[in-house]
Amino acid sequence: MKKAISLLGWIGVVFTIVALILTLLTTYHFTYVKYFNDYYTLQWSIFGTMIIWAVNMIVFRTNFRNIVYPITCIVIACVTMFFMHMKVF
Repeated sequence: MKKAISLLGWIGVVFTIVALILTLLTTYHFTYVKYFNDYYTLQWSIFGTMIIWAVNMIVFRTNFRNIVYPITCIVIACVTMFFMHMKVF
């Protein structure tokens, strides 16, 4: 279970990096990729990656002081969803 969550986390990171690169290339008109012409896909990938990493950190947490990092990931995911709800993309 722990290896699967860790693998999902790294897959999310790779997808987020690819989404960031494709979004920047499409935004600055170097190339055109249909789903990356705005920040919507990038925001979804950041949201998903932050949730997966929060779960990953909660599963691997060794003591109570390490609760700050998963909370930070959840806050970043919530802020991303707030911006998506406010149509900032």
